Amino acid sequence: EMRNCNLCLYVEGKKKKDIYIWISRVPHGPSVKFLVENIHTTEELKLTGNCLRKSRPILSFNPDFDKAAHCSLLREMFTQILGVPLAHPKSQPFIDHCFSLSMLDDRIWFR
Repeated sequence: EMRNCNLCLYVEGKKKKDIYIWISRVPHGPSVKFLVENIHTTEELKLTGNCLRKSRPILSFNPDFDKAAHCSLLREMFTQILGVPLAHPKSQPFIDHCFSLSMLDDRIWFR
């Protein structure tokens, strides 16, 4: 109940081996648990990051998110947790990065 926040993104590490990401609407749900299979850093890929503070991302979803009911629920949860609310007092009017979410082989790819 900190500043009227009702969305939660929790990263959980188990046995120094598996990484899970929980996305939840608090306190009444729904909640989703993801197993993280691959992580690549921008340094590892030799990408020079230059995101501006308080900028907004463009959220790009694959059309497969509209095919099933559970996929559209995931799309809405990702939109609420990763997107910046319209006319938020601390957001700036510029966009300088893009988040792409795609479904392929029963997995969600986040770039």
